[in-house]
Amino acid sequence: MERTTEEFKMLIFDLMNGSLDLTNNPPEESGYVADEYAEGKTCQQAYSKILDAYWHICERLGVGEEDKDLEVITDNFNLITKCLCMKMYDYCYFFTQPSIK
Repeated sequence: MERTTEEFKMLIFDLMNGSLDLTNNPPEESGYVADEYAEGKTCQQAYSKILDAYWHICERLGVGEEDKDLEVITDNFNLITKCLCMKMYDYCYFFTQPSIK
């Protein structure tokens, strides 16, 4: 798979955030890309704090289920993160080319 395709970038992103099931036929790249949401990793700890704060806010608001505004905030923050990850991949690829000095 060509490393500049959106499909490849999504593979790396999915490996990084642990959203792929690696039990059957894991991709070769899984040997090089760490799951940053694995137990004890910084992203897992930060996301755990986000979820705790999310539920505390829901409790304060008297919402027994998820709050729609908090869902919008969380979903869009995740979208921003994904967008930045994809751009960082593009920049890394660009700046590692031999023609760039």
